[in-house]
Amino acid sequence: MTFRAGDRIYVDESKARGYFIVGTGASAAHVPVCERAIRTLVKPGQRRIHFTNESDSRRRHLLSCMARLDVRCAVWIAQGLPDKAARPLTLSALVESAAQAGATRLIVERDESVERADRRIISESLRRLDASVPFEHAAPHEHPLLWVSDAVAWCYSRGGEWVRRVEPLVQHRATHLLNT
Repeated sequence: MTFRAGDRIYVDESKARGYFIVGTGASAAHVPVCERAIRTLVKPGQRRIHFTNESDSRRRHLLSCMARLDVRCAVWIAQGLPDKAARPLTLSALVESAAQAGATRLIVERDESVERADRRIISESLRRLDASVPFEHAAPHEHPLLWVSDAVAWCYSRGGEWVRRVEPLVQHRATHLLNT
């Protein structure tokens, strides 16, 4: 299993070329160290790292730095499904993995257009599992470990070389395909 007991899990997604939801797990003890390390990578004038806005050379540098962190990432992929079906499927799978591992908190990047649905999906998943994992939605600048999930999701949505480059961070991958 990718996540460990006591992990905090930071969740982001990419909706380009499929649906990719990523959880980055880190032990509560390592979160401050990891977040400090990631914050040092922010350029002057930036509030956060967002992979969409970075050059390819900077992306390679950022991935190299992120790979040295004590974090583990898991990716859930939904291909051939509309976002309204893909998000519940992948988010539920992530929540199940987090709950089974004994995660202590889920932090999901805030997207106000799906926040209400997310709360329902997460609550229903936890109820079905008879589990309790506190969760919250947060702005990306509040939690730098969300930037790792953003980077992994971006790489998976791009495919090819980028998936190979991000593999040192990814410990689990699950794909859901539309049955046709």
